[in-house]
Amino acid sequence: MSVTPSTVLQLSSDVRQTRVGDEGVILRQDDGEILVVNEVAIRFVELIDGDRGMDELTDLLLQEYEVERDILVSDLAEYACELLNQGILTKAGA
Repeated sequence: MSVTPSTVLQLSSDVRQTRVGDEGVILRQDDGEILVVNEVAIRFVELIDGDRGMDELTDLLLQEYEVERDILVSDLAEYACELLNQGILTKAGA
């Protein structure tokens, strides 16, 4: 599954997320699967609201973290695809 700058994502209905210190925890309730992720990864998930496209999410994260845009775009696209494949995220309107 691929994402483009205009792809709008949302959390799957069985997914919950929270911060624990500098890390995040993502829980898939239906499967009982728990993922522990770093600060940037949980911030990305926190910003996903079913309305913002990947380009807007990238812009928001660029305001918070010092990273080159090209690197962030690539890393977010790869991470979003992983989360889509795991069923943690879905494409909005799909």
